[in-house]
Amino acid sequence: MSETIDARRAAPSDEEATLAAARRVFTERGFEAATFAELAAAAGLAPSVLAERYPDKLALFTAVLVSLEKALDDHCRAASSAAFGRPMDIFMAGCRAAAEFAGRRDFARIVMIEGPAVLGEEAWLKIDHGLGLPTLSNGLRFLNPSVTEAALKPMSLMIMGAMNEIILALARGDEGVEIESSLAVLEGLLRTWAEPR
Repeated sequence: MSETIDARRAAPSDEEATLAAARRVFTERGFEAATFAELAAAAGLAPSVLAERYPDKLALFTAVLVSLEKALDDHCRAASSAAFGRPMDIFMAGCRAAAEFAGRRDFARIVMIEGPAVLGEEAWLKIDHGLGLPTLSNGLRFLNPSVTEAALKPMSLMIMGAMNEIILALARGDEGVEIESSLAVLEGLLRTWAEPR
């Protein structure tokens, strides 16, 4: 009995399976080339059944993008929670986790490369900042507990912008941009801002 319950818990839900199938198709084919019928077939669903959950390809793409952003946020939180040492070490563990996670082909293509073009920059930023900024702001507050709210928001936006640019450069394979050197530069900038402890 308990094995059956455990197996059910471990198995992905229909929703998770649908998003995983769509994620694979969007990663391989891109938003423009992927058809709704192809997305439905990959999920093992009739197009009409998929349309009951997602009225069109854009709605499904958005749901996949949001699921990837949430997975990134969870990954960064887990990495920071598992880290130990100075506050800077803990904060940078989250930044490293973000850079490494963003190296995944699905995240790079769907979230960073196609996301802004498909959704439009305003809608994309609303999702990206809505999920990432609170986590980043909490980390920066941990680095500098005496920071004022007036100083925290601009710093959060600057660090998020820097991380997004690093992630995008890594996704494109830009020459001279590597995780280690990029994180070292970021840490150097943060040291002048963080409260010594």
